[in-house]
Amino acid sequence: MMYRMPKVCGVKGGWRNLGLYGMHIALLILLVGSLVGSEFRQEYNGFAAAEKPITYYAVDDSLNTSAVEVGEGYPYFTFYKGQVDMFGVQVDLYTATYDPFKFVPYVFSVLFLLSLVFHYVVRVRPRRNVATQASGLPKAPLALLLVTAGLFCSPSAYAYELTEEEIEYERNRPSQDLILVGETYRPYDSFARGVLDDFSGRVTYKCLPADACQGKMPAWKVVDEIRFNYNYVNDRRLFKVLRADVQHALNIPESDRYVSYNQLKKYRNELEVYASRKNDYPATLEIQRLLKNVQLYEAIQQDAFPMRVDELYETKASTEVFYNNANFALIAFILAFLGCILAAVNSIFKKRSLDIAANFMAAATTTTLTIAFALRFYIAARPPLSSLYEIVLLVALLLEAFEFGAFLFCRKRTFSLIIPVTLMAAVLLFFAKFILEPGDLFQPIPAVLNSGVFLTLHVFTIALGFAGMILSGVVAHVALFRPTEARNKLLFGTLIFGAGFSILGTLLGGVWADYAWGRFWGFDPKECGALFVCLWAMLALHLRGGRLVNERTFALMNCFNVIITFLCWFGVNLLGVGLHSYGFQTGTVMWLGGFVLADSLIIFALSRHSYLITRNS
Repeated sequence: MMYRMPKVCGVKGGWRNLGLYGMHIALLILLVGSLVGSEFRQEYNGFAAAEKPITYYAVDDSLNTSAVEVGEGYPYFTFYKGQVDMFGVQVDLYTATYDPFKFVPYVFSVLFLLSLVFHYVVRVRPRRNVATQASGLPKAPLALLLVTAGLFCSPSAYAYELTEEEIEYERNRPSQDLILVGETYRPYDSFARGVLDDFSGRVTYKCLPADACQGKMPAWKVVDEIRFNYNYVNDRRLFKVLRADVQHALNIPESDRYVSYNQLKKYRNELEVYASRKNDYPATLEIQRLLKNVQLYEAIQQDAFPMRVDELYETKASTEVFYNNANFALIAFILAFLGCILAAVNSIFKKRSLDIAANFMAAATTTTLTIAFALRFYIAARPPLSSLYEIVLLVALLLEAFEFGAFLFCRKRTFSLIIPVTLMAAVLLFFAKFILEPGDLFQPIPAVLNSGVFLTLHVFTIALGFAGMILSGVVAHVALFRPTEARNKLLFGTLIFGAGFSILGTLLGGVWADYAWGRFWGFDPKECGALFVCLWAMLALHLRGGRLVNERTFALMNCFNVIITFLCWFGVNLLGVGLHSYGFQTGTVMWLGGFVLADSLIIFALSRHSYLITRNS
């Protein structure tokens, strides 16, 4: 690769190639600096009780401890880790690090990013004719089309006969009632949705023939009945058992996936015994979940969650209830799927009106998700980028925005891309709505993410990078099916976009990690996943830039961008370990495996198709 790189000396305009060498020098600095720094780096644990000074200890390979003196300032870095109760005494925990090479990742980040910007701003290839460039520009600015989707799903109606006391209660109860959960007051509707989702994985209860109700009941009504301690509510099958071995251990018939409180109450002792085991076996974790839900049910019956009405929070609480009922993710999914269908029909009939309608759906999807994010920002009073659910919505928003932007501003856009782009956005929205969406849509942010600046910069940048990688994978599918020069250039451009923002987002994540818990990189599973996406993109760019692969092989490699991004994005969360385990989601294995298998078969078929065309030609 170094032999094939353009030379700086002896080449006309060779100074433009400095960016390439700057990026590789930055990588060498990171590699050598990290190897040397690891030999010098030392970490010490510190303890301080009451008002006593902090005492630091070093641990050798034989687990022997010895007190050490820790200096102040560079190259020592101290971090507060929390407080524990040891024999009735509150002890503060600290970590001190001796790291004289701590600056190496920052030098690498600055040099690499500056070289990257220099390389793609000062083009390596010759400049095009200015007149030719000017002729391709739009002659007049286009106004941005704002489309507001008027589809809002109302809650399902249900038939239920209320007593006079309940009717009076519902008549006098304001919609913005607050309930104390932990140390935070939450709208009663959001609390109830979270409770029912914990119990059964749903936000509504489907009445059974034996129940004193018909149709579907909203979550707040179910929690109301638990609070009022009606006799019949204890026989309702509200609790979902996720594992057959747990059903067998509790003598529950395998056909009964949902059980009632009275059924679980019979085995309360067994639940407590199994839940007390100190292991991470799936069956133990499931029993611990069931016991926790039973305890929550009993706490609601005992009215352990005080309620109040806060006039200052009235508007925000009403907005949160409106958001819960509006179902923005479902609306966006329907609009994106309709746009994909219209684009597919347009590929057959070639009608301008169908093309406009398909892009109108893309604009409507973008607008719907933008409104959803604006409301989430207002309700949560923080950037809505703290969970996997929110990030998936953001990437879907970016994909739809890319497509609509191409419709507005690209005179020679690739029409065949709208189908896979809108389909990929619909797939992401399907994941968000039907797999990742929690019952409580506004769960408290984990303390490790409590940083508005880094949360916005890192998450939004990495979302841009992942959206670019997914978009490049979509373009690669089309380029492999029907290769053209324009599509190959578009593939190269989208890959550069995705790789650039993925690298930038990963580096910002390292800066955040260093700021939050004292180390730039710790090979956390999520960090390794983001690194693998960057390495895969850089491998493809180097192979193509060094002319080691042809355009067909380059397109075939990039077809796997979607799978790799999904595995490093969703798949890592399935591990449920590491500092990023807050993103853990259950129930995604089947859907993720199905998607990977389906896309692999599509790539195989496209590769076979491309090979036959190449051989025949």
